[in-house]
Amino acid sequence: MGSAMYTGVTGLLAHQRRMDVVANNIANVNTTGFRSARVQFQDLFSQTLQGGSGPVGDFGGTNPLQVGLGVGIGSIDTDFGQGPLFSTGVASDLAIQGSGFFVVGMGNENFYTRDGTFSLNSLGKVIDPATGMHVRGYMADPNGVVALDAQLTDLSVPVGSAAIVRATESASLAGNLDASSTTGATIERTIRVYDSLGTPRDIHLMFTQHDQVDDGGTMYNAWLWSASYDGNDVTNVPAGESGVLLFNSDGAFHAEGALNTGTGTFTSRAALPSQNQISVASVGAGGAQPTLPFEFALNFNYVTDLDQASDITVTSQDGFPRGTLQSFSIGGNGIISGTFSNGLTQVLGQMALASFSNVGGLARRGDNMFAETTASGVPQVGRPQTGGRGSVSGGVLEGSNVDLGSQFSNMIVTQRGFQANARIISAADVMLQEAVNLVR
Repeated sequence: MGSAMYTGVTGLLAHQRRMDVVANNIANVNTTGFRSARVQFQDLFSQTLQGGSGPVGDFGGTNPLQVGLGVGIGSIDTDFGQGPLFSTGVASDLAIQGSGFFVVGMGNENFYTRDGTFSLNSLGKVIDPATGMHVRGYMADPNGVVALDAQLTDLSVPVGSAAIVRATESASLAGNLDASSTTGATIERTIRVYDSLGTPRDIHLMFTQHDQVDDGGTMYNAWLWSASYDGNDVTNVPAGESGVLLFNSDGAFHAEGALNTGTGTFTSRAALPSQNQISVASVGAGGAQPTLPFEFALNFNYVTDLDQASDITVTSQDGFPRGTLQSFSIGGNGIISGTFSNGLTQVLGQMALASFSNVGGLARRGDNMFAETTASGVPQVGRPQTGGRGSVSGGVLEGSNVDLGSQFSNMIVTQRGFQANARIISAADVMLQEAVNLVR
């Protein structure tokens, strides 16, 4: 009777713990990224009243006689199954589809979470606003490249403060130079380009009609061209010479081109880099200076020489003025792309995800955080969509994976188990009372 009462007590304690776990699951049914838990029972050691014996002769043997002494908690396991995803429209909200974890931390200590409710602080750092911990990943270099050997660091997305420029490297012209123009006739155009500081620079182009030339036995229509900036010649050709555009008899641009030697004789120059190159060696004193010489190439491939009015114009140039970071987005591979006010888009960094050999070995640390233990193994940190870590969705959060129907069923079963064990104690108490009454 005494052991029955203590056995009932172990049942009460075990079912109370199970009810605690069920209650915690239900309490966190709406907690972002929460992982539910379950309790597994196991019986305690047993008292052996009689050992078993094997068969001897005609004797068939007996089984051991044992009385169990109660129940205990075998394990409390965490369910790391995928939770439902829901859209928030907030660029810094992230969700993982797969088995990985976001890496957050402070100082040299890292923690791991499925809760992607992140935001930017006043310094542009990506943080977990509930704990103040930094979100960690890989930052891109100034050219927008995330190196394969990039080190894990605090992510930064300085919206409103980061700036980007792109110096002009090439400009394209298209249109017509009037083939019926008289020798010496000129056409002038101005093109706007940008130096390495994003400062606009207006380059003045002049095209001058030239006599037909004989280059290797073939006659070509020719136009001389020159470029100037602030009154200084910036055409990158040998001193005393002018750039030359040659056109076939059908008016199409002749790709080889040639250079004027100053004596009226032309020499063919196949794919000569300097023929269409502009080089600005100086931009004047005062203020910050761009990288010098400031050079870019002109593309004349779409210029024609037909008997029509001249309408040559600049169709494109690949430079941009200075722009500030206005917004960002995060792709499935965790790449953080920034959009700047000048229309440029550049990679800023990439999220990091961690995986574990045994996720069940992770220890809860509160605030939706997990910490590594010797049971979980060392975290394998890498990029999304690699190593089975899963992919990242921006503007989305992951809900709790608690199944309310299962939890309510477990709550009922647990309640009945607790009630039954309480009856054991009551019944054992009645039996003890009867034993006490024997002395009356």
